[in-house]
Amino acid sequence: MNHAGVGQWGDLGQRLISGGLFAAAGIFAMWLGGHVFHLFVAAICGIMVWEIARMVGAAGAAIPLGLLAGVACLVLVTFPIGYTLPLVFAPALVGIARLDRHRVTYALYSSAVLMAGFGLVHLRDDFGFAWMVWLALIVIASDVLGYFAGRTFGGPKFWPRVSPKKTWSGTLAGWAGAAVIGG
Repeated sequence: MNHAGVGQWGDLGQRLISGGLFAAAGIFAMWLGGHVFHLFVAAICGIMVWEIARMVGAAGAAIPLGLLAGVACLVLVTFPIGYTLPLVFAPALVGIARLDRHRVTYALYSSAVLMAGFGLVHLRDDFGFAWMVWLALIVIASDVLGYFAGRTFGGPKFWPRVSPKKTWSGTLAGWAGAAVIGG
């Protein structure tokens, strides 16, 4: 049991505000669908690749790589897949050329982000709003249960280099929550 006290919840207010704002924007974009959702996903992909670049120590290249990822995602979901599929790997290839270390980690994660973005857009376009809400609830359950279990029980860190505060207890609780909601 983690006995850190009230201080362990010091960031909860900030998390609730940012999570609420992000959820509202995401739900609105999912509800509207179409190009609004495509732009939203492209922006999120760009932000995620920017964050990955910063995590691997490439702060100077983070903004250009994030912008490239956002544009690549938008083009990828707008034009026929036969012509645009290689764009999934554009941020990875440019990153490999610009990074001094952690190239493979960056390349794998940046490619995965764009593949996930592509999948989200097509899930929304092909199956509609209800499927996106279900997927969002799975992610929310994983995040919320992971946060509270990790803060409550603590324990050994899951992957300190990538997520310094994430614990095994939080990870397992998040997986359990996702499994329950996902059915």
